[in-house]
Amino acid sequence: MMSVRSSIFLFVIASVALLNVASCFTSSTAPSLITNRRALASRRNSGRPMYAVAKKTKKTTKKTKKTAKKSDAPETFKKAEFVSSIAEKTGFTKADSEAALAAVLETITEEVALGKRISLLGFGTFKLSYRKARKGRNPKTGEEIDIKESFSPSFSASKAFKEKVNPDR
Repeated sequence: MMSVRSSIFLFVIASVALLNVASCFTSSTAPSLITNRRALASRRNSGRPMYAVAKKTKKTTKKTKKTAKKSDAPETFKKAEFVSSIAEKTGFTKADSEAALAAVLETITEEVALGKRISLLGFGTFKLSYRKARKGRNPKTGEEIDIKESFSPSFSASKAFKEKVNPDR
């Protein structure tokens, strides 16, 4: 017959063993049972333990950009609507309005490409910004790369334009 002391000792050992087994199944990096029969049979024949280290899987969490909800998103004002609006406000035909818009955009593009700054009072300033060469990293490999110098067109809104966009300020 077992003594009380030895039964408590066996209970404690059994509890610890159960906790170790349970932690193996709950931990993501702990060993997991092999469920493939072929792999199980090959493990039995190889003399290695029946448990294999779980494969580390990539988490497939998508990084989502913070965007406005559909109800909050501004409506897109397309070129055809823009031309119609210009035609209504100026009294030109739609063809003349489209030609005028094309001329304005082409002039802005050409002059900014030449390095000139275009300032339209009450609207804003178009200019060419310079970005010097710098070192960067490839996000996939972590490899350091050289980023060449570049020019980029930019727009700065005027104070009047900003006030019109933010009337409560």
